Amino acid sequence: MSDAARPLRASGEPLVAEPVTGGGGAHALHEPGPPPTPRDEPDVGDALLTSTRVAVAAPRHRIEKRAPLLWTIEGVWTWLILAGLQVAWYFYGDNVMAFWNWVALAVTVPLATMTIVVAPWWRYLVARWDVSDTAVCSRTGWWTTQFRIAPLARLQTVYTTRNLFERWFGLATVHASTASSSGSVEIRGLSVADAESLAQHLIAIAHLDAEDGT
Repeated sequence: MSDAARPLRASGEPLVAEPVTGGGGAHALHEPGPPPTPRDEPDVGDALLTSTRVAVAAPRHRIEKRAPLLWTIEGVWTWLILAGLQVAWYFYGDNVMAFWNWVALAVTVPLATMTIVVAPWWRYLVARWDVSDTAVCSRTGWWTTQFRIAPLARLQTVYTTRNLFERWFGLATVHASTASSSGSVEIRGLSVADAESLAQHLIAIAHLDAEDGT
């Protein structure tokens, strides 16, 4: 197991975010500030949030430049299967259904073009990830952007995966999950070395070897 204090780097940059000075952006990771001083105001229930609140600004790290090509191949593979089903429908289906076969083709072609040509590069421009001493976060999507952040103190499982296409391109995915299914963070498109370093760092800093993270 790697030492949590050892500086880890991704593409020449340290993995662990430095505390951001000033206001920051909309999604950058900051260290939790000191709890506010008590005031003579009625309690509205916000006091429970002050000790664990994490301000966030834009994640710094991009994924590997090979990721769009990976997603293109994955999209081609998926649409080839659908195209094969449509060809079988056209040649072996009932002639009465020929009109609907052309309708399906008219819908499939623009969707396949969007998924194979546009979406991979769009996803690459959107995708970001970052990790601080208190949380790990990721931003993904293309049509809809999703931003996820998981406190390290609540992590229960950290692991890496590599499907067949990721092996071809030397990439890996890091999964960091909490007890809540909505609190899971998935970072795709990392190099194998960066993925292993990040996973080991998260395990060490979250003390998953000694605690269950709950």
